[in-house]
Order: sequence, then C-alpha cells, then structure tokens
Amino acid sequence: MAQEAAQALSGGPELAARFHQRPQLRISQVLSACAFCKTRKIKCDGVAPACGGCTKFGRSATCSLACATGSQLTRDYPSFLHDRIQKLQNQLQRAQGDGAPTRRPVPSEDRPSLAQQIQETPTSVDTLIADIGAVPVLASSYSATGDGPTLSSILLGAATKQGFSSLEAEQHDGSPASLPRRDVALRLVQHYIDHVYPRLPFFSLQGFWAQFNSVYSSSSAPHDPSNPPAEDTEQGYSTFTVLIVLSIASSSLSRSADSVVSSRAQQLFNAALEFRESAVRPNTIVGVQSLLFLIQYATLNPSVLDAWYLIGVGIRSCVDLGLHQDPQPLESVSPSLSETRRRLWWSMYSFDRSISLGCGRPIGISDSVITAQLPTFRIESTATEDQIQGYLQRYRALQIQSRIYDQLGQDSAPDRTSQRVLSDLSENLESWSRGNLPEYDQTLIESEWLMGRMLLYRPCRLVPERTPQDLHWLWQASVRFSTLYRQLVESNDIFYVQIASEKLYWAGLAALYSFWHLRSVQGNSTVEPIQQLDLWNVVQDVLYSIRTLSERWDEGRVLAREFERASKRVVSRAGHRDDMGARYGDDFPDEVDDFANYISLTSMRAAHREEEIGPTWGVRSYDGELRQLVSDMLD
Repeated sequence: MAQEAAQALSGGPELAARFHQRPQLRISQVLSACAFCKTRKIKCDGVAPACGGCTKFGRSATCSLACATGSQLTRDYPSFLHDRIQKLQNQLQRAQGDGAPTRRPVPSEDRPSLAQQIQETPTSVDTLIADIGAVPVLASSYSATGDGPTLSSILLGAATKQGFSSLEAEQHDGSPASLPRRDVALRLVQHYIDHVYPRLPFFSLQGFWAQFNSVYSSSSAPHDPSNPPAEDTEQGYSTFTVLIVLSIASSSLSRSADSVVSSRAQQLFNAALEFRESAVRPNTIVGVQSLLFLIQYATLNPSVLDAWYLIGVGIRSCVDLGLHQDPQPLESVSPSLSETRRRLWWSMYSFDRSISLGCGRPIGISDSVITAQLPTFRIESTATEDQIQGYLQRYRALQIQSRIYDQLGQDSAPDRTSQRVLSDLSENLESWSRGNLPEYDQTLIESEWLMGRMLLYRPCRLVPERTPQDLHWLWQASVRFSTLYRQLVESNDIFYVQIASEKLYWAGLAALYSFWHLRSVQGNSTVEPIQQLDLWNVVQDVLYSIRTLSERWDEGRVLAREFERASKRVVSRAGHRDDMGARYGDDFPDEVDDFANYISLTSMRAAHREEEIGPTWGVRSYDGELRQLVSDMLD
C-alpha cells in the first residue's frame, strides 16, 4: 500500500485515480475478540481456538477464545483470569492428591543463579521475551512468582559483554563487597562531583548527599539484596546509587582495565548490582536515573557493559514516561519534578546523540517530536551561573549537531537547495559559538564545536562531493579535534572511553579523506596545500589516543589496528609522485574511499576476528557486506 501511494504521488495518473477513489463505507467487524487483544487494544481476527495475535506472541494455549464455559466464550479479561486461576488450582489439588510433595519456599542461599534459571527454564524466558512486545510493562521489576528472572536481570544479562553469570560469580567469590571507609568514599565522591558530574549533571547533589548519609549511617543491610522486601526498596536504591557513584569515580582514576584501581571499581560495581532490583525499576523516574548511572559506567568500561544497548533501552523508557515532552499544562506538575524530568531526558538525549553521531548510526528519537525545555539547574543545585550556562550550551550544541546529522543525511532537501541548507546549518553552529563565554569549560565547548564542523563539512548523502574549501575546513577541524583529544587522554580526562574512541577513529578517517582529496587538486585550488608531515602528526595523535584508551576497551584495539592499516596505505601512496592527481586504486583503504557512508561496526569486526576468518581482505569484505546491509535498512 505504501508503495502504491508513492507511485501515485510520483505522477502515475491511473494509479493516482485508483488511490484517491471513494473508499468503501462497509467494513468487516470481528464480533468476538479475545481478552488479550482487547486489553492491548490491538486488532483481533476472532479465529478460534487461538486468534492471530495470541498465535503471534506465543500465547495460543492461553487465548480466551479457547476457554469456553459450556457454549459461552470468556470475553472479558477478569473472567478469563478467573478461569485460568481456577484451572491451575484444580491442577494443584489433583497433584497434591496424587501424593506429590507440597512446594516450600526455597531459602535465599539455595536459590539458583540467574544463569541456572535461564538454562533450566527456557520456556519462561521465551515467554517473557515474547511478552515485551505485547504486554504493558509492570510497575515493579520483581518477579510475580519469585521463580523467574526479573526485568533488571534480563536487561543486565543482555547488556553484559562477559555474560551475567560471570558477574554473579564475582559477586559471590569472597571479594569484599562492603563500602569503603567514609573518608575514602568522601574523596571519591568529590572527585566525581568535580570531574564527572559537570559532563552530565542529571541528579540532585543534595538528594545524593542525603542518600550517602543514610547508607553510611545505616547499621544493617537487607538480608537478601537480590530480592529485598518492599520496606527496604528505598534503602536498596540509595545503596545502589552510592556504590555505583563510587565505582564510576574509581574507574575514572584508572588508565587500564587490569589495574588495582580498576579491580576495586569492578568490585564496587558488582556490589551495586546486588541492589539492582531496588534501582532498575521500569516506568519510574528512579529506573531512568539508575540506567543513566549504568550507561556512565558502561562508557567508562565498555568491555563490561554494552552502552549502545543500555542507551536504547533508556531512550525507550524516557519516551514511555513522556519525559521527551513537558506535561501540559506546565502547572500540572511541581517545579521540582519538572526540573528532574528535564535533567533526566536531556542527559539520556546527550548519550544517544553522542554515540549515534560518533558511530554513524541512527538516532534513537527524532528531534521533531521533542518538546521538553532545557533544565534550569536552579532548583536543588549548587552550580554557579557560569556553570549552568556551560551545561546548557553543551545541550544546545548536541541539538545543532543532531540537526546537521539529520538534514545532511537526507537524499534531498525539500523546498531548499543543498547550498541553502549548508548555509543555514553553518550559521546556527557559528551563532552558537559566538554565544560561548571564556568562563565556560573551554575544552568541552571546543570539542563540541569541532564535532559540529566535521559533521557539517564531511561528504554526505545530501552533498556527496565537497568543494576544496569544505575539505580544507574538514581537515582543520579533524586535526584540531585529534590534538585536543590527545591532550585529554594524556591527562586522563576522558570519561567516556567508547564514545571518545569511536569519535577519534571517525575524525582520523576524516583527516585521511580530506588530505587525499585536497592533494589531488593541488595546483588547481586556492586552498593552501597540506604537507605530508602534517598528516603524519594527525595519524600519531589518533593512534596514540585510541591505543591508550584501548587499555580500558578490548574492542578499541580493533579500531587502532584498522586505522593504522588505513593510514599506512594512504601515507605510502602519498609518497609516490606517480599518484599525483590519482584518487583511488585497488590498494586504497575501503573505509576512506567510502567515508561518506561511514557506519561503525566495531563489535562485529571484533567478533568476526575472533572466528579467525583468515587474512585482512576477509575482514574488509565482511565489513563491506555489513555496511551495505545497514545502509539498505536505513533507506
């Protein structure tokens, strides 16, 4: 139908007439809909004994159309549930009457691990996964029966790189899971507030200090941290928050995943996960804040957790809660709650845009549907006016980058020429730049401006061939970006390892691309020629930074090897005068040649290398197939 509509709009007169003819007024209506489809408000075909909806979601055996009482079908959901409960009670009575032992509660210390639950009860997990797309998320993450994995365990199980069973083993291997001394914890928290918090101030410091004091003044912990009783939920959430802040602060002090500091950070993180049920709650503000903490830890330790997956879940949670839009009227919620909603949303937005733009992947939500205003940071905040304006400027920069990424990624610009689009976007970026003051964090501000410039002047779908002046600006931005990030890496001020590595690799490819294309027009352009030594300096900055960051991210080594291989081939070809004016050849790096369609496939490359497929050309061919597949999916 969509294809016919497109053809009609493209000018086919016969098809257009057919498409716009008067629709039929008579429609078919299913007289009997099952309880499940009624509850979900989805179309039910009324087929008995199991409708199409229940069959699709693996619920054929429980479709209410199959549950008949005499000749009367069970049409309402409460009656359907009542019948199901009655049948289960009858089955239980029969089993007990046959001499089957009565099931007793399993002591917490004898309960199977999550890994054992998944292995022993695959059908329950399959049902849970099927229900995610069909059943509303409950207000609690606790298992209703106590014998299956909860939402938080499923979430972490999917996001964990090493397998959740390994984390569970580390939680119970005798490692110290207790809080550090109060004086040590205070110094770690202060480090977080001074260095990490300004990058993403999504929670109230006053509220955190209340949690900190509560946790350290508490004389006892929950007896069963993995399944705390209701009255201990808030205390469990406070303990989770304090532990994960301490783990993030500790991890940010380390330069290597194998260091003693990193091991201690991992222990604190494992201890925090014991209270995950109190923190990772679906459809709650608390759950979104806990996800942001997990994402922070994941971007610092990408070998432990998959940040991309967590960010995707975080965006979905925010949209389900409506955080991307301010409540109407604004007076319907308190100023404090409104401020909290905005902080959480724009922090999740920052993660989504940073990793999507750096990896060349689709963004999680369109800017056109976002109506939430920026937070003020004047409620429950100790930030100065200059700090507040610095926070807001970074959010505005990400909005402009997102607009550039979206508009230049289109095949055409309705009602505007590509040059007009570029001019408007450039003016937006420069207007934002003029609004920056010396009092702001200049490193963060400049890095966002450079990222915007690289996005603006790179080859893209809207403008696949750039002018020499555009390429010169792309070169300058990528050179400065690489230099700035090397300084951050040398001072250990990179707090988002994966995002920084991906951006550095992309900036390095931008430098290689702009260098080669500018070199091919030497003598025919007014742009100052680039010396090969300048390219060599950029290559060294990128390689040093990615190699250093790969000490904390195993897959980062793949980026380093790939960039080293590509840069060597470009530099080698640039050294031959016979190649003057030539563009590509059989030995030219594919990622530089196809830079306009760049998509990061780091995880796939690393996984494919582990399969030992053979020489490098096999990896490149594999990457090309994957890139084409992703490109086709985006069209």
